[in-house]
Amino acid sequence: MRAAVLGAFGGDIRLADVTTPEPGPGEVLVGVAACGVGLTLERARTGDLGGTAPRIVGHELGGTVLETGAGVDAWKPGDRVTASFYLTCGACRSCAGGRETLCESWGGFVGVHVDGGLADAVVLPARNLVRVPDGVGLAAAAIAADAIATPYHALTARVSVRPGQTVAVIGAGGGVGVHMVGMARALGARVIGIERDPVKEQRLRAYGCDLTWNPGDEPVWARRLVGELGAKADVCVDMVASRSTLGNGMELLRRAGTLLIVGYQGDVTFELDPRPFVLDEVVVTGSRYASRADIGAALDLVAQGRVQPVIGARFGLGQVAEAYRVMQANEAFGRIVVDIGG
Repeated sequence: MRAAVLGAFGGDIRLADVTTPEPGPGEVLVGVAACGVGLTLERARTGDLGGTAPRIVGHELGGTVLETGAGVDAWKPGDRVTASFYLTCGACRSCAGGRETLCESWGGFVGVHVDGGLADAVVLPARNLVRVPDGVGLAAAAIAADAIATPYHALTARVSVRPGQTVAVIGAGGGVGVHMVGMARALGARVIGIERDPVKEQRLRAYGCDLTWNPGDEPVWARRLVGELGAKADVCVDMVASRSTLGNGMELLRRAGTLLIVGYQGDVTFELDPRPFVLDEVVVTGSRYASRADIGAALDLVAQGRVQPVIGARFGLGQVAEAYRVMQANEAFGRIVVDIGG
């Protein structure tokens, strides 16, 4: 079969012919129809996420069950599925409590610690799979499993956004950011999209933003934005997490507001004044990916037409190197999809 293989950390992704894997006990062989390409794959390529190489990369997949291993009763050939990115135990206190992303016996990432989905087929633990509803395409399901499920988890499990609240999204033009905008809108919030790329800022206006804002290279911009708005935000979602965005995000918050950190950069720190935590009861917290239940809920929102998957570019598996280049250059608005099978 064909597969996109990382030969060594820091190297390029190359298309190769490899042996089609066979599912073992508790595993499922999935024929992959489509797989998303986002910035997490760049972290995998550089070795920042750990794991081993050579490795078949990719984790945002939509496909069809081809074969099941011994002991798998919940799935059968022909089932349409996507999958969780995380290898979890399913049995620890965190998993049992619905917080799979904090699994106490976590086994790593699909496409990093085990072979991934940028291939004609992939073997996955049966417990990683999530059923795709009728009416949702497999490319849309691939996006929903990460770029839509992540915002769903962030805005429902970590913040509980309510109708009428104001949500500001820093880095709103990114592959997850644009879906954060769509999710906030679906939950009834007023949405402010903050994006430095002028082309992406313009496009955000058609994807659920009540207001867009381009801070340019201005280091301290939050007070000017608040002045123009005449109000502050209930929630500020930081998809970038630079020293500048974190500081400005704090400035955007009204009393009892929440700064929600979703993206991160290595070696970034910022200073916190303790007074807002005591006098205004503001909250700073983070959000890590999504559970399988979150993925299922995100797929349902897509099926209902409440959240729109945004595909910024499409490539064939033979063009995977170009898909990586577009991702690395941040050229796509929305998610990049590699179409693989029928």
